Amino acid sequence: MIDPGYVILFLGLSISLLLSRKHVVSLISSFRSKTAAVDEEKARRNSYGSDEPLKPPTPLMITPEQVSNFDDRPWRPFRWPYHQTMSIFKLDMNHWLDMDKYYVHYIEEKKRIIQKYGKENIDWLPDSEDATFELMQTVVDHLIVRYPLLFTVLKDGDFYEGKGKIIKNEITKEILDMTLPLKEHPLMYVTKLAKEDFYIVKKNPVDDLHYLVAAAVPFPGGSFGVDHKIGKTLDVIHSDVPYYKEKLKKSMERWFDRMKPNDPVERASWYISWDHKLKVNNVYQLPKYVPNLVADLESTDPREFNVRVERQTLRRLPRSNAIIFTNHPIFYSIEEMKDEPLVPSLIKKIIYEGPKDIIKYKNFEVFRDHIASYLDGLIKRQIDKGIIKEDTPLKTLPSYPFAHWAKTDFDFVNGWNNPSPAYDKSANYSEKAKKELVHQND
Repeated sequence: MIDPGYVILFLGLSISLLLSRKHVVSLISSFRSKTAAVDEEKARRNSYGSDEPLKPPTPLMITPEQVSNFDDRPWRPFRWPYHQTMSIFKLDMNHWLDMDKYYVHYIEEKKRIIQKYGKENIDWLPDSEDATFELMQTVVDHLIVRYPLLFTVLKDGDFYEGKGKIIKNEITKEILDMTLPLKEHPLMYVTKLAKEDFYIVKKNPVDDLHYLVAAAVPFPGGSFGVDHKIGKTLDVIHSDVPYYKEKLKKSMERWFDRMKPNDPVERASWYISWDHKLKVNNVYQLPKYVPNLVADLESTDPREFNVRVERQTLRRLPRSNAIIFTNHPIFYSIEEMKDEPLVPSLIKKIIYEGPKDIIKYKNFEVFRDHIASYLDGLIKRQIDKGIIKEDTPLKTLPSYPFAHWAKTDFDFVNGWNNPSPAYDKSANYSEKAKKELVHQND
């Protein structure tokens, strides 16, 4: 027979242990809550941007007639010492989709390239539908606010209420019917509105890697076609980029993971060629298409060489969570920059003494000896004119990545005005660029 005293003692101990267990569980639960809060706070601090929505762009009241004389911001992304980094800057949303006097030329070239080359320059995967639709809506909303005299709303309706819009492009005079259901793929409308190339990247929840799921890229310059990169990860897309794995991979992946919709950024890269073509520049032509490439460049006046700047932006769309990468190529002749302090010196230094893999990647060795004397002459000219001294330190300019005069010479009708006598504001290379399309893959 069990002693009742033992029963009472056992029950007392059990209750005590139960209460202690509840206390322990409570402590663990409290600890976990605090830990989760700390982790959430860390994640918030480590995320780029705040939770405030993006402000709409400021209207720029230029007319279709004024576009033909409007110059975009003057990029000068020359650095020394030259290091391979992301080199990103906070993007002013007024400049997400810029306007300039080459707008019509870019839109016409997009149409020609997409009609001729198709999926080599534009393509999308089935799981990109939400992102491409949101991109179309975002581009339309941006353009009609930023350039109200260039893009007219003929029929207004919310895309996400099943209505859509009808827009008139006052520059090209084309009417774009984007009422739902759409008559074309969203990327087709985007290419008719903006002169930028668009890459759409989404994170795969299965492997946590970022993939290129859609792209409208008529202007790769010769680096690659969309058909070789669609459906691939960032690592594959950037496999040819020098020092990507060693210097860019971690920072890029970290940025992609953390960036918020209200924290867009921009950057710029550059290379040199002796033409103004947008799909394939001469410097990246293949021997099978242009067997006499060297003879062609050697017969070209060094004053005809120009810098192609790849102006790029990164932003996240709030609904689809997709990351949008834009690229906008802009050409600047070396001649028009000859009065800007140290620019010829920086170009000469980089094409001869930059990182060897960068020199190879940008094909500097192909043409640098041909333009070296020309650059030396410009450097001497700057010394003779007192623009620089012989002992002026060669380093990245304080105005990087823009020309030194960019902040002081802007007007709302003509854009930025290069004060150099070497720059002709009325010059437009659009017709010349069309005549340069002589190769089979142009």
